[in-house]
Amino acid sequence: MKTSNPIRFKRRSFLAGMGALALPWSVDPVQAAGGTRPNLLFVLVDQWRFCAFSHGEVNDALVQTPNFDQFVGAGLRWRKAYATTPLCTPERSTLVTGRYPHQTGMMKNDIMLPPGNRCLAEIFGEAGYATHYIGKTHYDGSAKPGYIPAGWRRRGFTTYQGYNRGHEYIPGRYFETDGTRIDHAEYEPAVQTDLAMSFIEHNRMRPWFCYLSWGPPHTPYAEVPSEYKTYTVTEADRRPNVPAGNPNAGNLADYFAQCTALDDNFGRLMQFLRDNGMEDNTLVVFTADHGDMHKSHGLLYKSLPQEESAHVPLFMRKPGTVPVGHVSDTLIGGVDMMPTLLGLCGLPIPKTCTGVDKSMAARGLAMPEVDSIYCEHQTPWRSIVTDRYKLVIQDTLSIDSVTLMYDLDADPYELVNLKDDPVHATLKQQLYDRLLQWIAETGDAYPSHIVAETMYTT
Repeated sequence: MKTSNPIRFKRRSFLAGMGALALPWSVDPVQAAGGTRPNLLFVLVDQWRFCAFSHGEVNDALVQTPNFDQFVGAGLRWRKAYATTPLCTPERSTLVTGRYPHQTGMMKNDIMLPPGNRCLAEIFGEAGYATHYIGKTHYDGSAKPGYIPAGWRRRGFTTYQGYNRGHEYIPGRYFETDGTRIDHAEYEPAVQTDLAMSFIEHNRMRPWFCYLSWGPPHTPYAEVPSEYKTYTVTEADRRPNVPAGNPNAGNLADYFAQCTALDDNFGRLMQFLRDNGMEDNTLVVFTADHGDMHKSHGLLYKSLPQEESAHVPLFMRKPGTVPVGHVSDTLIGGVDMMPTLLGLCGLPIPKTCTGVDKSMAARGLAMPEVDSIYCEHQTPWRSIVTDRYKLVIQDTLSIDSVTLMYDLDADPYELVNLKDDPVHATLKQQLYDRLLQWIAETGDAYPSHIVAETMYTT
């Protein structure tokens, strides 16, 4: 069990030691149309499952996330947010294009998002926003860490302090906009948080879009400041769907430590916005590219359709736009993120987006019924999630290819597979038929696939 309160990060001194290094962004004031468009701070984490918070339903028993708890109390929590593909490269490509991985060709890790895709930051840049990317991208091929040069590979981000892929938290590294490599000895998310605050501070006279991509709580779990290593996980703390024996206790304790360390840095960001009078005109969004099984159902890592892998956190706050303390049951997938963010910021949604604008739901308004969302993976599997049920098919395309079917309301830990239950036979057929519609509507060539050898690379 948790034995002490976490130590809070203070403002880091890292940037103060950078000397005369020129800041890579413009500070020329540019006003948004009518001065009403909000700033956007989009915080993405890698491998943070929906239940690893100290708020919400069926949450992990030990983890403490007080800053996120406070944030969702003042904003919006989506209860039914899912990764379109619970794997890094495909999902990250989906988040910036609003397109399914099978539509962009990004079905596996470590490949290059092709040129010609209309990307999120391009729309913001065209509207006069300063656009900045910090951290890991993982859609620019196999280079590790990998500098991303200016041009189409930046995907609309004018300035940049990041790298393509890899997970090294203590020490860390990144590339500046001009390609200069910066190596540092501090906890990477703390440095990245400072970079985000510096970018925001230097662009306070114009609308800005900051995409902050933290690497944890992905492996290596143990690379977290020692003051956060206060968790002890015992057999009594395991989730109900973890087999007896709890073989993953050490990893899970460090995973929770990473979560709490990120919670502190998120708290610093929110305090910075408050202190600088930008809280009211900034849309803050927090989500993850996928989750982490940690031995639920005896399984590890991601790439799976089960809740711990595919169900992700999604929180939003914008005073005056997002209702205070709102919990939305509207289904939303990663493919819906780009059109939803554009809708919330009053920007045009390109016709290339195949996701759905769900900004009305974010505003607490009624919107046309969302009966289901569609998820996919290269192995191959496909799934459909409705407001209550999940159905998964594997390898082939027939009613016999259904491998999993769960009632998520009655069985949130997915302990009872209903696929062969005669009582649910009609429902099973209905869900399967709807999944076939999704396959046809999105132009999915399933079950044609390529099984990639890089499924679990970082």
